[in-house]
Amino acid sequence: MRWRGLAVPVAVLLVVLIGGFYSLRIFAISAAEKKFMLVHRNGTMTPAQFGAAWTPFTIDSDGRTLQASLVMAQPSCTRPVAVLLFHGRDESLSDWAKAQAFPSRECVSSVMFDYSGNGDSTGPATMANLNADGIAAWRAFMRKFPTGRRCVLAHSMGNAVMLNDLRVFAPLPDCAVDANAFSSVEDFVRYSGAPSAFALLLHGVWDNTQAIKAVKVPLLVIHSDADQTIPAFMSTRIAEAAPAGAKRVTLHGFSYDALYEDPSLASWTPVLAFLRGK
Repeated sequence: MRWRGLAVPVAVLLVVLIGGFYSLRIFAISAAEKKFMLVHRNGTMTPAQFGAAWTPFTIDSDGRTLQASLVMAQPSCTRPVAVLLFHGRDESLSDWAKAQAFPSRECVSSVMFDYSGNGDSTGPATMANLNADGIAAWRAFMRKFPTGRRCVLAHSMGNAVMLNDLRVFAPLPDCAVDANAFSSVEDFVRYSGAPSAFALLLHGVWDNTQAIKAVKVPLLVIHSDADQTIPAFMSTRIAEAAPAGAKRVTLHGFSYDALYEDPSLASWTPVLAFLRGK
């Protein structure tokens, strides 16, 4: 009989505890977003400055306007490939201008877009918005390339968006490239020295080691042993978590941002071969 009398107070206590946990989790996610969402306005560089014709356009994402850039492979290409690019934090369209021009000469067309709050795109830069942006960008990409071989490539933070959204892309891409990915927000927070209790509140948030396990398309996981931004243990966790059939490549001597700041055949050859299905 005593337990019956305690049933209501215990239930109330559980509700309070659960509500308190989720309130703390929302606070932790908001705090993490402020750390992760480093953004800047779009610069003046365009693919045209690197010899590639380009077409700017916009993408609607739940009422937010995303700025995007289309670069087509050269007309002489007989079997072109198209790739949707997901950039990292503190990057924008102009930062990737050279990286869009370079693969166009290798018969790879591309679409790059700025997430909400990044570059000149509207709306706040939140994890939820970025996840929605990736889906909107894939739909726009499919309209630009209704046929042919179509892939996705993400760099750094962009992997969190791409891997989160990949499971709902329809149709699925023909391949995916995971470049320089961090393992999870929780790992990054712990690595930065934040209290363990705070990091625990972020468990499962943009967890790339879990998301990558669900990838159902041909996957390339690539990073450089000279990367000074993504800790080596995170790259290892990503590579180990990838599906058994994934291709794993370690570049030697290239910096974290070489993929887009200094694109070359030396760094892009494994990516180009994979995008072509070789």
